Order: sequence, then C-alpha cells, then structure tokens
Amino acid sequence: MRKIFKLHEYETDVFQIIHVLEHAMRIFVLTVIILLMSISANAQIYKWIDKNGKTQYTDQPPPPDAAQDEQRLNIKSAPVAGNQNNSRNLSDDREEFNKRRQLRREEETKQQSKSEENKKKCIDAQTQLRMYTDSPRLTIPDGAGGMLYVDDDLRQRKIADANKTIATYCK
Repeated sequence: MRKIFKLHEYETDVFQIIHVLEHAMRIFVLTVIILLMSISANAQIYKWIDKNGKTQYTDQPPPPDAAQDEQRLNIKSAPVAGNQNNSRNLSDDREEFNKRRQLRREEETKQQSKSEENKKKCIDAQTQLRMYTDSPRLTIPDGAGGMLYVDDDLRQRKIADANKTIATYCK
C-alpha cells in the first residue's frame, strides 16, 4: 500500500514540473515575439535606383553596382504621442459625427411619422371606397345639419376620389 502512495506522489510532482515548463515556454515564446516586433519596427529603409532606372525601397543597403543616388529614409514606426492638433481634430470630427447622427435620426423620425400618416390615409380611402361601392342607398351629412342622399353621379365621383387617394397613399 505504501508503494502505491509514493507512486502517486511522483506522478503529482511530474505534473507540476510539466505545468511549470509549459508556463516558462509560453513566457519565452511571448518574449521572442515581442523582440522580433521591436526589431522590425526600428528597421532602416533605403531608397535607391537600380540599373533599369526603377526606384527601389528595401530594408537592405543597395548593392554596390547600384546608382549612387542612395537615400536613407527616416520612417517612424509609431505616431508621436501627445499631439494636441490631432486630438483637437478628433474632437471636431466627433462633434460633426454626432451632428450627422442627430440629423439622420430626425430624418428617420420624420419619415416614420409620414409613413404612419400615409398608412392612415390609405386605410381611410379604402374604407370610403368600400362604403361607396357596397352600399346601394347611401346618405352623407350635407354640412348644414341635414342628410344628403348619394346619387349615381356623386357615388362615381367619390369612388374616383377614393381610388386616387388609394393610388397616392397605398404603396
């Protein structure tokens, strides 16, 4: 029984060692990646003209047989921190963006209310059309408190008006 217990202790030690090695390997890989990135960020860029007259850009110095018009370019890999002009431009851009967004929202609200109004007019026109086509004997208010019987001429005009309204607002 004691031998089994000791074997179990060794297995636990082996797993701990493997875990520590995995952790160390991760740190090593991340360190190598960071170093490689920093080296490439500070690389020198050369501009030169080859035998064919084409301009070449490389990170290696030009070959000795290249034209003597060699230039070392000073290229910065990261923007300068703390540029106040840039931050002012960003705040101006943000304000313009917010204004455009507000105008777009207002326009969408207007479109939505217009759409709802058109839908209501469409439903009203469809209801009137149904009323004038389905009712054989129809009376409407005359505006003076009395009722007016709808004859065939008036019925046809009201049906035509309803059809025009439907064509305009029911899309």
